[in-house]
Amino acid sequence: MPALPPSRHAVLDLIRRGERTVNTLATQLRISDNAVRVHLIALERDGLIRRSGIVRSGTVGQPAAEYDLTTAGEQALSTAYPAALAALAAAAGERLDARARRSLFLEAGKRLAESMGTNDSGSLQERAESCAALIDSLGGSAHVTNVKGSAMIEGAGCPLAAAVRNESSTCYMIEALIEAHGGVHAEQLCTHGDRPACRFRLTS
Repeated sequence: MPALPPSRHAVLDLIRRGERTVNTLATQLRISDNAVRVHLIALERDGLIRRSGIVRSGTVGQPAAEYDLTTAGEQALSTAYPAALAALAAAAGERLDARARRSLFLEAGKRLAESMGTNDSGSLQERAESCAALIDSLGGSAHVTNVKGSAMIEGAGCPLAAAVRNESSTCYMIEALIEAHGGVHAEQLCTHGDRPACRFRLTS
């Protein structure tokens, strides 16, 4: 997810801290109610907050809507995920043998796919393009080239680079994600080391 503008990050943080109505947010931020509503509309549109209830003040006027963070909103406020995944991958590399590591990351990729939907119809080219777009949505930069009988997804980088540097088996997570998403067989040909990059050959 792209970094939030500082103003919207501040709104999210205040909602997390318990300031959950337009009026209380406006007071804390020292901006107008209308300015707060603009931020709330954008955050709700992006799935980072949701309306969780209403507050009745006992005075004349409409009740005030209360907002709360979604899971995506909580994640948007955290910078721990890349470092945590890298540490977990390193621990798996030290404690598990190669077969167990492969099994672990394949299972994780399948679980990730369950939350991201599938696009397993259409030609191999169309499914490869969908898989490349999925990698892009995770922070990668991938494109598709055609090879006889297959399609090659090649990335300028890797969305899990921090973890892959510590443990190359982490790539199996993306392999399983691609297979489940596109209904294809993915052969991993990724570049590892200091500058990991995705590379998968897809066949039907």
